[in-house]
Amino acid sequence: MNKPRPRIDQLLAGIADGDATSHAAFAIRDALRELGYDSELYALPEHMDPATREHCQDIRTYKGTGDDVAIHHYGMYTYATDVFRSCAARKILLYHNITPADYFRGYSDTIQQALEKSRALLPELAQASAAVWTVSAFNAEELKAASVPQTRLFPLPFVASALDRPPDPEVQARLSAPLTTILCVGRIAPNKCVEELIEAFAIYRACYNPFSRLLIVGSPRSAPKYFTYLRLLAHDLRVPNVCFEGFASPSGLATYYANAQLFVNVSRHEGYCLPLLEAMHKGVPVISRRTGGTPEAMGNAGIAYADLTAERLAGLMHLTLTDADLRKEVLTSQQRRIEQEQRRNLAAELSELLP
Repeated sequence: MNKPRPRIDQLLAGIADGDATSHAAFAIRDALRELGYDSELYALPEHMDPATREHCQDIRTYKGTGDDVAIHHYGMYTYATDVFRSCAARKILLYHNITPADYFRGYSDTIQQALEKSRALLPELAQASAAVWTVSAFNAEELKAASVPQTRLFPLPFVASALDRPPDPEVQARLSAPLTTILCVGRIAPNKCVEELIEAFAIYRACYNPFSRLLIVGSPRSAPKYFTYLRLLAHDLRVPNVCFEGFASPSGLATYYANAQLFVNVSRHEGYCLPLLEAMHKGVPVISRRTGGTPEAMGNAGIAYADLTAERLAGLMHLTLTDADLRKEVLTSQQRRIEQEQRRNLAAELSELLP
């Protein structure tokens, strides 16, 4: 009699519909099921949004055996990490990236200490794992520096269907004014350097286009002091139409992309950055700082810069918005990048990676 295939489950800090990592985890689960494995997602119920609860399991009930496999999405030490460390299942550490703790110095001692602990645990977690996967070559170099040399590359899946939703009527109504819309998406945290985008937008609006707005979409919960600083900065610069939209539902996020003429990412530390692909999929030209794992997410698409003053970034934003030939070239490159992503066969990739 053939031995049954092991279960392969994923352990996460939380699940949210609208979160790119959560959508990727569901895509991995579906690919594992396609390969014939029983597979579920596990997280704490209080960290599941209502739309996902019926599709996830309470991580406190996880009982992985020595015949099973547990994949842990790791970017910060959480309760899920403790479950991963103590379970009997064969372990796969899927490393997303740990934000350098110094970014949170002065903003949150709690987060700073949690990030320091998370990074200190990396060698132990890797040593206890049968395999270590990482979402970018940049992350692989970080792991190598942390004495984790043996890693496998598994770029985080981009799920296009997650953004193919009908518009959110409430969001659409708020965006009804005919303004040029510049969009930034991602959790509001100090490494994202959103202040640089606000400063560039202030110059763009004053020098190029007063009929414009900046939409900043993302949760401020991880760094409330930083969020307050950004709001005060916009006030001090006397720049209107800087709109902090908070965390967006899938329909809301699709609506923001549908109304945007430009997407700008100024973050100084990213493990990969899926919102770049989201913007490309929705046909929005992308400008991104070339840092961390962002070049791997971008491929040869969009516009990447190493460093620019606020004045030069404002000028680049204006050029991308007004030069028809440049815009066409950018959008063509982005369409090629999305087509490349859509050709991925997750089931085949996972089959080759599984220990």
